[in-house]
Amino acid sequence: MMNKRLGKYEFIFSVLLIAVLSGSIYAQPAAKSFCNPVTLGLRDGCVERFMGYYYAMGGGTKGKICMSKNLVNWTEGVQSITTNGAKWLNDPKWTEAYVYPEVAAGDIIYRNGVFHAYWNGIGHAYSPTPLGPYKEASIIEPFDDYGIDPQVFQDEDGEIYWIKKRNRFDPHPLTGAASNINGPEVWTFKMNSPFSRKDITFADVQITHQPGHPTSVSHHNFEGPEMYKYRGRYYNFFASNRMGPRSGMYEVGVAESDGPMNFNNSKKYPNPVMIRNTEQQLLDYKVILHTAEHGGWASKYITETPADGWIYVNFDDNSWTTAQGGYGLQEYDLHQGKFTNAKIRARKTQWNTTNIYIRRKFILDHIPLKVALKHWVFANANFYINGNKINIKTNNNTYSMTKVDPAMLVEGENIIAVEAASPCETFDSNCQQFIDFGLYDTGDQDGEDIVIAPAQPNVIVGPNGFEHWMMYKAYFNASEQQAIDRIHFYDKEVVVESSTVKNTSGYRPRPAMPGFITYCDYSFYYPFQFLGSSSWKIYGGVLRPTTSNGGELLFRKEYETNYRFEVPFRIEGAGGRAGVYAFYQDEQNWVKISIGKNMTWKTEIKVNGVIIETIKKLPEKFAFLENDPRVSTYEEPWHTLLIYKNGNRFRVELDKFNLTIDEEIVTPFENKGTVGLTATSDRVSFDAIQYTMGWDEYDSNITGWEKTAGTWNVAATGLMQTSNVGKAAIFKGDPAWNYEFSVYMKNDKIPVSGKVGYYPLYIDDQNYVCVTVNYETNMLDIEGKENGLPIESRSVSLKKRILRYYTLDQYPTSSYRYDFRNELVISGIDILWFEGNYPYLNQTFGLPKNIQFYALQDGVWVSLDACLEGNLCFSEFNHFSFPAIKTTAIRMEVTNNAGEASRAFSAYFDEEASAGYFMRCRREEDGLHLFLDDKYLLAIEGNWGKSRVGLFTEQQSVNYNGILYYQSGGIPVESIEVEPVDCIIGKSVKLAANILPNNATNKTLYWESSNSAIASVTEDGVLTKHAPGNVKITAYATDGGIVKGAAEFFTTGLKEEHKEELTVFPNPVDKVLYYSLKNVKELTVYSLSGKKIMRHLPDGTKMLPIDMLNPGIYILSAKNSDSIYNTCFIVNR
Repeated sequence: MMNKRLGKYEFIFSVLLIAVLSGSIYAQPAAKSFCNPVTLGLRDGCVERFMGYYYAMGGGTKGKICMSKNLVNWTEGVQSITTNGAKWLNDPKWTEAYVYPEVAAGDIIYRNGVFHAYWNGIGHAYSPTPLGPYKEASIIEPFDDYGIDPQVFQDEDGEIYWIKKRNRFDPHPLTGAASNINGPEVWTFKMNSPFSRKDITFADVQITHQPGHPTSVSHHNFEGPEMYKYRGRYYNFFASNRMGPRSGMYEVGVAESDGPMNFNNSKKYPNPVMIRNTEQQLLDYKVILHTAEHGGWASKYITETPADGWIYVNFDDNSWTTAQGGYGLQEYDLHQGKFTNAKIRARKTQWNTTNIYIRRKFILDHIPLKVALKHWVFANANFYINGNKINIKTNNNTYSMTKVDPAMLVEGENIIAVEAASPCETFDSNCQQFIDFGLYDTGDQDGEDIVIAPAQPNVIVGPNGFEHWMMYKAYFNASEQQAIDRIHFYDKEVVVESSTVKNTSGYRPRPAMPGFITYCDYSFYYPFQFLGSSSWKIYGGVLRPTTSNGGELLFRKEYETNYRFEVPFRIEGAGGRAGVYAFYQDEQNWVKISIGKNMTWKTEIKVNGVIIETIKKLPEKFAFLENDPRVSTYEEPWHTLLIYKNGNRFRVELDKFNLTIDEEIVTPFENKGTVGLTATSDRVSFDAIQYTMGWDEYDSNITGWEKTAGTWNVAATGLMQTSNVGKAAIFKGDPAWNYEFSVYMKNDKIPVSGKVGYYPLYIDDQNYVCVTVNYETNMLDIEGKENGLPIESRSVSLKKRILRYYTLDQYPTSSYRYDFRNELVISGIDILWFEGNYPYLNQTFGLPKNIQFYALQDGVWVSLDACLEGNLCFSEFNHFSFPAIKTTAIRMEVTNNAGEASRAFSAYFDEEASAGYFMRCRREEDGLHLFLDDKYLLAIEGNWGKSRVGLFTEQQSVNYNGILYYQSGGIPVESIEVEPVDCIIGKSVKLAANILPNNATNKTLYWESSNSAIASVTEDGVLTKHAPGNVKITAYATDGGIVKGAAEFFTTGLKEEHKEELTVFPNPVDKVLYYSLKNVKELTVYSLSGKKIMRHLPDGTKMLPIDMLNPGIYILSAKNSDSIYNTCFIVNR
């Protein structure tokens, strides 16, 4: 629209553009990626979300609470909790008093106007604000007598539960009887009040350590419980195995149940949901030299100073001692200097001297492109790779990855020689001196950072309220720090992404921000449309009406169908109501929901002018302020009203209370609308308001899909397409530029033909991308069109490795059953074997004498003819292949050697196809990113406009469930250019503007006139000319930023006699601009601010050289014998 004619006689004008961005106000879309760790020093931490911020603390912060808006960038922390008041700390009765000042391993929860902090199982403090200061409550005695890792979980019905680890020797939590258990347990207690633990009478053990279970193999430790509820299911996460990094097997597991106190060990997943990444690296990289975690490595060593030349490959080392690496003093993983029965698996040879010298040879048939040295060094060590020195001086307790110059290597025989000095100045029986190392060919990518011992899980919703994230601690390249990673739900099965660290492959976006959020820090009113005679003011960081009778407002934004609307509010005094327009179509059709200080919530639904009103009591356990004298002097607290609109249904939450727990609000409004605020007085205020387009649905709650073909029905198991004939398609949602969409699809059996899949991008039948599982070819087919032309079609093999763990029945055993989530086609298995002695299991693991595999088919175990590639060995994966077979489980039977057991440490199955897949896409400015299960596939680039999503089948029925869609943050308006128009006195015309970027989320504008007597303009941009004169028309962005565009209109009383047009081309332009106007006397180029840049006298060629101009937008003014004409052009190089 840059070449629009600027009217002659009636208007002579110039465009004045102001483009100012405010990142602190507008919710930016997620960056392409992030990298763990995200914050330092939290350790055993906890996190709470409140009013657009996250608050976290842990043992490393010593009572300081850190703050973040996005889970990635955190403040240093504010000293919020002190532990100076407790009078019981010196009483020997309380054996765990020493951990009280750590303020670690705890929880933060907001309930009924009060923030509660709990820590170490024995501490409690409370505050009116998330950053405190908190008042220490456990003064006379500890909050709880024993235990650690507490969580207070609030269910959506308002019940609260105290969840904690009971240590092995802790007395019975209810009776106080002496312990008779053989290991830790997770207990859940139904609380009466967040202020009290010791009045609880109903509690029970939920899950325990379980020797032999895949999550309990090295130690009885079982801790860090974290309960979460989603899609009607309860998840109890836990950390298990020895907690230290030296044994290296700390990990996170989970159990799933239908109630908060209905867990037992049978409900644990066989697999941990968070593990270290070192075993995956054995498959992702080519191992040149392995480390000793899964078996020792051949080497030679001495402990006295060697002769010169010992670092080179041809040195004579026949007199050196032959031994297995790695080398260390300690055989067992000490805990605070005390013995544990968890062995340091990588320690194969004792190193009990001050110095050690090690030689390890290897052969290369070619020089890798990228090489990484994996090392665990608790020493001052020099590594010599063919004589090239690398100094590593660390006191690390686990592994790191270091990039190595491939030029240090040669084809043929190579050597790594190491000299190491103990960091302990004098002999210390507790010294942790240690050396282990390996060498990896990492392909064309640098080696990924190593992650060991993920633990202390905290589940939290993302900034936009739709995503779920796990915050946890782990050792990242041997440094204990905090991290976050994405949680997905394959329908209802929880799956956590592997740790996102430096050089992790794939596409890992940061947490998605809301589509819109305002913290009311600035007095910008353009996003709001005040209704009636309402007057509102932002003052003191809050938004409120200015009159005693309150007010109403709407959000100026594009109308949308499905969304999440989060509104924190405060009602001061008695009798007031705070509420929202949960939906607004027009004056005759809307939904209002309000919360009253009289302990009621009200729903008003207006359909075609008729209002239906429903008033209900707020939940019995909800209070605006807890009825406790300790907090009676608190100022009026904030609460959060949360609205989910999905099609014509509304779910309403107040804080963490689900007001629609019995049934959602069903309305006739399946269509688009906006949202707004309502208040009955000027004592009602709002803050941290956020909105994101999207929906989250499952089971019979699925709604709002638009069928175009096929037989689609919603059932208790989700959205079903039941026809096996022809093509079927169904669509949902409003068009958007950036979004994420995921769905779990499955059949009971693997189809033999047909296609099932989805549309990650759909505009119309000439513009779309369709992704389908092709069961005839076992390929994932990707096809589509752009402006009617086919895009490059692609087919990606469905074959991939899947990690599974055996299902515990009894232990010990020589029969291991591996269950799959769906029927699969399996053609092989990679096994990494347990190796060495595990005292906790009372087993020593060796290689099996014989192995036999069986596949379960229709209830019958079928023997498999498996072929081992190479020989059985430790330290690397042993691959077995067999004819592809459909199955739901594989059983491995092993015959052990005398005195030994055999078991797979890791088992990766070769999956050819599956009856079910988690299908996911992410559309951003850098492309349409496609995922299948946990695997990132590829990105598709194109020039499509806003798009929707859909589901698709061809010649095949299928069931879809667990459907999540959300807009992945707001893309802000960066510039506004008001387009020129002709408008004579007494007439009206609709104004238009060029808004950049083209993919801005909210392009709704608010218009103002500088002089309405000359020309008035409505809020939505209808200009009416009243009199001659100069007037400035300004268009403001309403997306929460501070961008505006203005046009000045100069008018005379002359009538327009003839029309002539100034056009320029090409536009955008690089070096020479051509123009079309006749008889031009003079050309002038201005900046958008009106500054004269250059003047040009025409030479008859109608060319304007602009090679001296910098890239940007300019105004060209052309003067001829009749008048002056203006237009804009862009310089783009």
